[in-house]
Amino acid sequence: MDSWVLWLLFLLSVVQYPQPMDDVLDEVMRLQMELRAKFQEQERIWLEQEVEQFVLMQSGASWRDLPWSALQPWRVWPFAGLLVLLLAVWFMWRKRSCEAEISGEEEKENEEEEEDETWSYDLRWLLEERIQWPVQDLQTGCNRTMALINNFTTVLKRSLSGTFYPVLQQAIGFGSAFEGWTAREEEILYQVLVPLTPPLGHIFHLERDTDQQKPGRNFRVRVELECRCPREYQGMNMLCFQHHPDVIRRRTGQPILLDTLCTGSYLDVKKTVHWFCALVGATWRRLPQSRSWHLVLLPSKRSCNLRLTNGQESFQVKVLFGVQRYISDIYISSRHRGAQTPNTMWPETYAVAETMFFRHMARQTPQDSSHLKCLQLLACVLSRKDFTIHTIKTIIMHLLHTVPVSRWHRRHFLLQLSDALEQLRLSLEEKHLKHFIVGNQRLPEEIRLPPDVQRAKPLNLFHSLAQDPAAHSQAMQAYFDLRHRLARVLAYGHC
Repeated sequence: MDSWVLWLLFLLSVVQYPQPMDDVLDEVMRLQMELRAKFQEQERIWLEQEVEQFVLMQSGASWRDLPWSALQPWRVWPFAGLLVLLLAVWFMWRKRSCEAEISGEEEKENEEEEEDETWSYDLRWLLEERIQWPVQDLQTGCNRTMALINNFTTVLKRSLSGTFYPVLQQAIGFGSAFEGWTAREEEILYQVLVPLTPPLGHIFHLERDTDQQKPGRNFRVRVELECRCPREYQGMNMLCFQHHPDVIRRRTGQPILLDTLCTGSYLDVKKTVHWFCALVGATWRRLPQSRSWHLVLLPSKRSCNLRLTNGQESFQVKVLFGVQRYISDIYISSRHRGAQTPNTMWPETYAVAETMFFRHMARQTPQDSSHLKCLQLLACVLSRKDFTIHTIKTIIMHLLHTVPVSRWHRRHFLLQLSDALEQLRLSLEEKHLKHFIVGNQRLPEEIRLPPDVQRAKPLNLFHSLAQDPAAHSQAMQAYFDLRHRLARVLAYGHC
């Protein structure tokens, strides 16, 4: 009975006066040692009792007395009580340990949240205040540009109806401004492509240039007159462009396309640009924009360059012309490719598909994604003698296509810069950088490619470095210069 009182007093002391964690552990160890000693003592008593029972059995005692004597309550309940008491002490110790662990985890989470808030503030200060970004509203400029060019094409379509000049289709915005970034700090350049389709009685045939010495994929647009005769009347005196072009000229009073914008049988880029620029100058006063903007046509051989000013702001528009390849987002365009680009050469362009890719990624990446900031910063610190902006853009597109979209959160901005620089370094060392569009069979479904572009071997944008060791050494030095300028921008806000 005294032992029960002692155990009860001990239990009350533990419950009413909880001890520190270290003291509880010591108390549990001491209690376990005492229980073990008492258990050994109990085993010795039970062994003696079993010997006594055996002696009674030998003396003729009844077998019915054995179970009752072995299971008497006063022999079993003390041991059960000790086990319950041990379990109670262990439960209290476990509960306090869990509370301590939870408290520690909450403190750690609070510290991490405070660190994230501090990091987000520092990065926001770096991106929004320290680095000087262009201040123009790109979306407003894009909308204004598309409204201007669409007004031009609408007016010109009416003027050209009944003629045999190329038919102007709806303009397509492309390039950095339409992708959401710009490398310019002052006057932004907006680029649009105006697709051309053949006029009545004409057909465009695209012929691939087989000259391997010219970079990229180039085409020529061969213009053919369409036969509009019924088969059984071919060669007879009917209004057929192919068989009687002179009759068409005389009756309509209009020259055919081969007489105006072609050199031989091929559509001439320079003549096409000159024709469009003349129409723009003649129709400008008919546009509503002429009441608030002043238009200046800038000289150019392969594009129509416009500058618009209103006394407070100005912007430039570069109009290129193109012919669609099949039903796809790939065009052959009037853009130049090198200083000696022939007037009848139309290089294949992937700019529209690239802009579509950026728009697709804008819907996939987090709302505060900074991949455009990363591209814009690298383009701004890029020296013209180092790499082309398209090289940096290609690297960013490859990263967007391979790195999980969750990694493009603004808090990972510096990691994005590091990934881009590392990819540039590896590409320079390997002298190989794959073109992003040509040969890429994993583009989003909304971007349509001609079969030959999709199956083509990817172009190596660093092919010239593989052929010229001196150019490769210069490019590696330019890479280190780029890193140095980028570090200065991050530290001081400017190069």
